[in-house]
Amino acid sequence: MRRWRGAVAGVVLLTACGGETTDPAAWVEPGISSELAELRQRTISDLRYHLALSVPTSRAEPLIGRMLVRFRWSGVAGEPLVLDLMEPAARVRAVRLDGNPVTAAFVADHIVLESPPLRAGETHEVDVEFTAGDASLNRNDDYLYTLFVPDRAHFAIPVFDQPDLKARLTLELDIPEGWEAVANGSEQARETDGGRTRLRFTETAPISTYLFAFATGRFQVETRVRSGRTLRMFHRETDADKVRRNVEDAFDLHDRALSWLEAYTEIPYPFEKYDFVLVPAFQYGGMEHPGAVFYRADGLLLDETPTQNQLLGRASVIAHETAHMWFGDLVTMAWFDDVWLKEVFANFMAAKIVEPSFPEVDHALRFLLAHHPAAYAIDRTPGANPILQPLENLREAGTLYGPIIYQKAPIVMKHLERRMGAEPFRRGLVTYLDRYRFGNARWDDLIAILDDNSDEDLRAWSRVWVEEPGRPTVRVERTTDAIVFRQSDPSGEGRLWPQYLDVWRGGAADALETVALDGAEARLPAGDPTSPLLPMASGIPYGLFELDDVSLAALAEGLFDLPRPLLRGAAWLSIWDAGLEGRVRRDRLLELALEG
Repeated sequence: MRRWRGAVAGVVLLTACGGETTDPAAWVEPGISSELAELRQRTISDLRYHLALSVPTSRAEPLIGRMLVRFRWSGVAGEPLVLDLMEPAARVRAVRLDGNPVTAAFVADHIVLESPPLRAGETHEVDVEFTAGDASLNRNDDYLYTLFVPDRAHFAIPVFDQPDLKARLTLELDIPEGWEAVANGSEQARETDGGRTRLRFTETAPISTYLFAFATGRFQVETRVRSGRTLRMFHRETDADKVRRNVEDAFDLHDRALSWLEAYTEIPYPFEKYDFVLVPAFQYGGMEHPGAVFYRADGLLLDETPTQNQLLGRASVIAHETAHMWFGDLVTMAWFDDVWLKEVFANFMAAKIVEPSFPEVDHALRFLLAHHPAAYAIDRTPGANPILQPLENLREAGTLYGPIIYQKAPIVMKHLERRMGAEPFRRGLVTYLDRYRFGNARWDDLIAILDDNSDEDLRAWSRVWVEEPGRPTVRVERTTDAIVFRQSDPSGEGRLWPQYLDVWRGGAADALETVALDGAEARLPAGDPTSPLLPMASGIPYGLFELDDVSLAALAEGLFDLPRPLLRGAAWLSIWDAGLEGRVRRDRLLELALEG
């Protein structure tokens, strides 16, 4: 990979010496490289987009658009300006800079103005007429919707497609008469003439390009007022009874999540309005576009006799996407290497919002089984990756997703809240959201704030739990006067993972003893030498727990007699690990699995 800074220096030097500008193909690569993103973040600010799109009635015809990009420049003379657009040579119709036609180079996924007459400290405007690409427009016969995450805005429209160049977006749509439209901003003006409807939406607050969104087509609209707030639901469902059965619950769940998050964060809902769109066969459970949240329709419009899991799933996805309004939209990661951060907080907050409404569900057991096995499957291997991973180019962002982000990170966040205490943790998050509101922040920024709110060394904690891969081995040993929990690093690097162990040693299901394993070992009084020991009995500790022979035999023999499902789940994970380590016969593992 060629380094952007050096390439730019070469361009500037050749221009200053009167030579020809180097071939842009030599220094602009496909996708959005971290070097390009860093350069633009330093030189571009006060960014605004004004996007006008004409949507034809026939999906066989292209969308025609015009994008005005207004920004303040702080670069040096002769530096190139690079906009992102997929297949620019085929799709760009005209480019103007400050009202004057300019010649642009079309390289890879970019529109390159090689030596534009930009003046530091001044505001400039690039005007691009273009044909929109269909790849991220999800076009159907009578509706379409955008999906720009993680770096797909430039698949359709010309932008600086990186999360740390937040911008205010003004959108105008020209759509077939009879179609509805919803976008990040509120509808400001509407005019219908000659079979076409022209809509203008209000300018948004600063948001990242992956959050730009609109949907248009033949939608029905339901409107409700909850807690003094007007909410709208766009849908295409033709079964009126299904809509009637679900519509009030959908609005109530959104209202409950919004009210809870406003109280927790001490920040009122930060965007102008809250609409949500139910899309048939949407690619994900939901997507958190501010002002226009998209959901898979069947996740919210449930059948007549929904299961408990379906009801819980609906409440969870609504709470998850609503939490993103603060964690991801109001404060956004600077680069997609921190994408895990917005996801872990959305899940973390959703659980706090939803779980009290489902008291009959064993949430601790669900969490254990949904997270530990998948995370262990990666962390026990030599190729394990850390939660925080490097990312050289946004087109590779999809490679970051996996069990470590989605399964290990939530466990680690539970550890962090427990280590700090729930209220100091919340106060730290409030400070973080307030300090970086409508801006960008990295994990380092958050952990610095949390570290200031704690007596713990959270930076050291972060290095081993977030920035490095793997899990500790915790060996359980019995002596005549103590139970010793001794941790080691399977990689031989001598790392220590500080955490709390919750130890069950027989008896009542909730009779747990907590011990801080902050160093190489921790101890508890010996107690009954014949009682089984289970150090992850709360379902929160994380590691390869090598049980002593007495405990392993007792738990395997009495697995299904343990007094609580959570204990059985935690014991099974330790037994399974022991089987992989050769301490339990494979046929015995199979017997237990079949019996369970």
